[in-house]
Amino acid sequence: MAQSEKESEKVIWVYKVRKYIFFLCFFFVSTLSADISQEFDFLHSASFSFKNNVPYIRVHVKSYENGTKIENIKSFECGNSEIALKSFTFSVSSFTPAVVKYKIAFQELAQSELRSHAEKAKLWSMKSGMETEIFVHGAIFSINKSTIDNREYFITSKELFDKDESEKLLNKFREMFPEHNIVSIPVHESNASSLINVKTDDGKTYKCPNLLLIHPKAGFMAGNDDYPGEKNYFLTPVAGGKAELVIEDSVESILQRILPGEMFLSAPLETLKAQAVAARTDIFMQLGKRHVSEIWHICSEVHCQKVIWNGKIDSKFVQAVKETEGEVILFNGTHVARSPYCSSAGGRTEDIRNVWFTAEKPYLSGVWDGDKPLDLDLSKEADLRTFLQSDYGEDNIKMNKRHRWEVRFSEEKIENLLNARKKIGKLVSINALSRGVSGRIYKIEFAGTEGKLIVYGELNVRKLLDNLYSSAFLARREKNEWVFTGMGWGHGVGMSQMGAVSLGRKGKDFRFILKRYYPKTEISKIY
Repeated sequence: MAQSEKESEKVIWVYKVRKYIFFLCFFFVSTLSADISQEFDFLHSASFSFKNNVPYIRVHVKSYENGTKIENIKSFECGNSEIALKSFTFSVSSFTPAVVKYKIAFQELAQSELRSHAEKAKLWSMKSGMETEIFVHGAIFSINKSTIDNREYFITSKELFDKDESEKLLNKFREMFPEHNIVSIPVHESNASSLINVKTDDGKTYKCPNLLLIHPKAGFMAGNDDYPGEKNYFLTPVAGGKAELVIEDSVESILQRILPGEMFLSAPLETLKAQAVAARTDIFMQLGKRHVSEIWHICSEVHCQKVIWNGKIDSKFVQAVKETEGEVILFNGTHVARSPYCSSAGGRTEDIRNVWFTAEKPYLSGVWDGDKPLDLDLSKEADLRTFLQSDYGEDNIKMNKRHRWEVRFSEEKIENLLNARKKIGKLVSINALSRGVSGRIYKIEFAGTEGKLIVYGELNVRKLLDNLYSSAFLARREKNEWVFTGMGWGHGVGMSQMGAVSLGRKGKDFRFILKRYYPKTEISKIY
């Protein structure tokens, strides 16, 4: 759907379907209303705009207190009026929060499992004591002439719960089913309502419902913070007398500010381009699924992707984004792939289902990060020991400090860590009960003189052990210490950034890099 600057229309994106059958989600187009109060409702529809065929999304920037001064602007829109002025201060005089309810998600289903969803849903109803259904999270949507699908499928509670009750249920079911990834999915039911007062330099006061749309000049200032000018900014209240600053900008401009936080400047250009495509893919994968009660699509923190707002962006980062403009990773032609990455996989990446207990993703199965696969099964301790004695994978480049590593814990320290979780007394043995294809542990037993502690989940294992680099380790007792020898830094799923640097140095292009870490996918230009 080509759209020019003059035809800046918004696409409504339907993203919640709660039926047992497979639905096709359509989009439709609605002209932007001149009334900013109506626009507030419209922004909650997960809409996004286009300019020169490039999608523009909304990103949360920062919270500001009452009394913050907004400077160097052309005008702001309040209600159905546009007021021209250079600066103002704001204060929030009333705020009623949005109504959000939550579904308890017991299991994610792969598309191949949808035919047997009724049996699985029935089983979860019996295990949980709750009536269940299939919840479709995401949608089919259109960008220009491309059709994109980011839907995921979950067996969830049919009933909706408020926040406190959902947290109680999460704790209950996570304890009952530690080998599953039990999560809550937010469902937006009604928008927040608020009143924001704008005081101008000449003493005039405007009372604005819910939202301000700010049209800045270059060098736009909010408090002491300087932001890119010539963009649209929204200011919308939240609880506690604060308002949230939100920018509306092109996906490409946002990516230029994401890339420096995800990869260092000295990386080869092709590596930076691979990182740009993975980060762009993640944006489209998450659209409409996070921050469902807010007017922004993504935030600026690692919860979504870290966005760096201050300072000039180096031209090399800009080049990497521009030379991959509109390119994303797709699976089966139209499905937006999940595109996780970690600092270092250590030479072997991991299956996603072994890390997050999620549905199987054929393109996120573990791969050997070297030119030739090895005849080793790293889920077996003997083979992992052999592997850890080698430098295989990622070329063991000097900047990669965690390709292989050793960490030592005193007996006192590790026993304090474990006993803080559960009283087991003096540590006797550490037993890896389940390892993934990369050797990463996702079920482990710590046996003590007074009991045993069993921990599920790769991240939980690392957190328990004082944020250990990776759960791909072997443990041994040595005098008064426990010694952990391992590989990699992070969960190991998807792209290894150190491996991508190595491939870039070998002259491999970004498509080769992405195909290694996300096999069975295609790189497609969607705008």
